[in-house]
Amino acid sequence: MTLTADLARSRSHDLQLLDAYGPVLTDRQREALRLHLEEDWSVTELADSLGVSRAAAHDLIRRGLRRVQELESSLGLCGQLAAAEARVADLERRLSVSPAAEGGGV
Repeated sequence: MTLTADLARSRSHDLQLLDAYGPVLTDRQREALRLHLEEDWSVTELADSLGVSRAAAHDLIRRGLRRVQELESSLGLCGQLAAAEARVADLERRLSVSPAAEGGGV
């Protein structure tokens, strides 16, 4: 897998974590993560927008990500959702190839 694909997968995972656990973050952490992950803002852009130093903007992102990752480790909501979606996809796949779906059923 390429570095670009790894980064995209990591960003996608971080966005899922933000969606699931964003409400428990501080307003500034949530906004910093949203702008950084969803809007692809750089740390410099965040710092300028929030009126803080680049180090402070980087710290907001780092602390917010660490918090949502800790919550996922403890609660596992995103993992549970992914497992449920995989089960649904498997059931849908099974239904689409069943004899009933091919017209040979009842």
